[in-house]
Order: sequence, then C-alpha cells, then structure tokens
Amino acid sequence: MTSETTTPEQALADVRKEIDAIDDALHDLLLKRTELVVAVAEAKARAASEAGEGSFVAFRPAREAEVLRRLAARHEGRLPLRVLVRLWREIMSAMTRIQGPFRVDVHGGESKALGFWDIARNYYGSTTPMELHGEAREVLRRVSQDRSAVGILPEPEAGDGDHWWVGLATGGVTGMRIVARLPFVELEKDSEAARALVLAHSSFDRTGDDTALVAISSTESLSDTRVAALAKAAGFDGRRIASANVENGSAAHLYLIAVPHHIEESDERLQALIAAPVTDARLLGGYANPLHIERDGE
Repeated sequence: MTSETTTPEQALADVRKEIDAIDDALHDLLLKRTELVVAVAEAKARAASEAGEGSFVAFRPAREAEVLRRLAARHEGRLPLRVLVRLWREIMSAMTRIQGPFRVDVHGGESKALGFWDIARNYYGSTTPMELHGEAREVLRRVSQDRSAVGILPEPEAGDGDHWWVGLATGGVTGMRIVARLPFVELEKDSEAARALVLAHSSFDRTGDDTALVAISSTESLSDTRVAALAKAAGFDGRRIASANVENGSAAHLYLIAVPHHIEESDERLQALIAAPVTDARLLGGYANPLHIERDGE
C-alpha cells in the first residue's frame, strides 16, 4: 500500500481554491445586497411620489455609522480596521449612488487641500463624483443647490480663521445640517491629523453616541468659562470649539459649542439658552462620534 504525501504545490493549490470559493461567496452576497438596495430605493421612490415629493435623499449618515460600529465591534484578526471600514465605505457609497445621484464637494483650504481630498475619497468611494473647491463659500453654494450633494469642510477650531459655519449660525445658509465627522476611524498617534465635517440635506439622527453642534449669538465677548456656564444654566454640558465676530448692524459674537450627546431641533434647552447676553441659539447638526483606536495592524 502506497501513502500519498501532499506536496507544497498541492497544498498551495488547495488554499487558493478555498480563497476562490470565498471570493465567489462574497461576490454573490454583494449581488444579493445590491438587489435588496434596489428594492429599498423603489419603495422610497414610491413613498416620495405619494407624498408629493420629487425625490428622496438616499444618504443616511447615522445608519452608516451604526453599521460601521457594529462591524468594528465584531472585528478581530490581522486585517486592519481601517481597511475593513474602507471596504464597507466603498460598498455603501456605491449603494447610495445606485439609489440616486450622489456627489461630493470638498474644501480643505490651501495648505491641507490634499489631506481633505483623501479624507473625502476614502470615505465616499473611488467612483463617486467629487470636486475640490478653493473657497468654502463655493462648497456651501453648490451643496445648497443640490440635495444629492454633500460638502466636506474643515472642522472649526479655536483660532481658525475659516468661519464657514457662520452662515449656518446666523440663518444665512438654510436647508442643510452638519451630519458627520471624518475620518470615522481615528488613530491615537494621528491626533494632529486633519478632521472634517460633512454638510448635507439630511437630518442629524440619533445613534446613541453622538455630538451635537450648537451656535449662540451674543452681544458680549464671552470667555470659554462663561460659554460653558451659560450652556450649563440651560441644561447642556457644552464647550466652545470656535468663535467668530460678525458685523450686522451691531457687533455680534458667535460661538460654536460642542455638546456630548444628541439634540433634537425642538429641544427646549435651545430656547433656554436665549437670555442676555445671548440673543440667538441654533442647532447646526452634529455627528456620530468616530471610533478611536490606539493602533491598527502596526
């Protein structure tokens, strides 16, 4: 009786066959997922038509964040989490475009334009139509005129001279919300990396781990401590992340406040914020908090 010994070449061939079978299974599941998305899109289109609306917005940032968090929670092994998220972002972006038009307008300032472009491309896919703009106001203009577009703008911070958020804070820019923050996976060592906010014709929906962005107008210049105290008196735990001065008849001081939880437009605490010296308070939107990790496959 002769015993057969598997050669290294035969063992490698067997592994490759198994990988091919996995690739086929993944492909079949993607095709099935696409069929389901098409069915969902048709149902949404019917609902929009019955409601007298011309179209629907397929972009759902809160739902997307929930999916990525669920996958991250079950992820293990040597595949970097950022690779997993990039793969799913390609799938999600493609599925969004299957449901209807979808494009991205990007502004990152002169010094960091390439970084913001990479952030946008990594999150919204390699085939999504995307355009880079030298001025934030051009991003705001284009997104305001197109419900299928999202805008990528630098996250405001103290001392930042790019006050693109002022239009939202004063009511000059309407119909849009801040709905996401990027990148969605943040490495501890990249704490100084560029961060962006996403502006869209979409709602700021609850995910269970969110940050809301509220803007207040004041007749007086306020310290960080005073801003936090005013927010606390209204029932918020908030901190100032940016400020700006505008001339609109009389000098006005604007403050952008980050609140560590979800807020509805109808929240009574927004109205409670309006007491001298605060003359106005607006919810600008917010985002599902990104995933923070110490290392990723290094």
